[in-house]
Amino acid sequence: MITVTIHHDENRHVSAFEFSGHAEYDQTGKDLVCAGASTIAFGTVNAIYALLNIEPKIEQANEGGGYLRIDLPSDIDSEIDAKLQLIVQVMTAQVYSMVQSYGQYIRINYNQVGGGTE
Repeated sequence: MITVTIHHDENRHVSAFEFSGHAEYDQTGKDLVCAGASTIAFGTVNAIYALLNIEPKIEQANEGGGYLRIDLPSDIDSEIDAKLQLIVQVMTAQVYSMVQSYGQYIRINYNQVGGGTE
């Protein structure tokens, strides 16, 4: 199963997100859920680069894949940060769409920084 975790503060301000695991919907190269989740994850990162000229911290598994973590910068202009948060909200909505159709293969969790999982 793919787990998408959104890390946020008490005000729902997102500081990081991660995609981990494998969907196992189908064999490698034919797994539509994996392809969809990867497209959402890398599309989000590409949008952050292209639209905001921000380079977030990226942690990625090299062998076997199945893990991507993006830490968002906190020391940016409030207007740019608002746009960054909007991009992450769009990503979250896309993941929710996948969960509605393929919930046995992908899920979304929220982790409040400084608190527990909600």
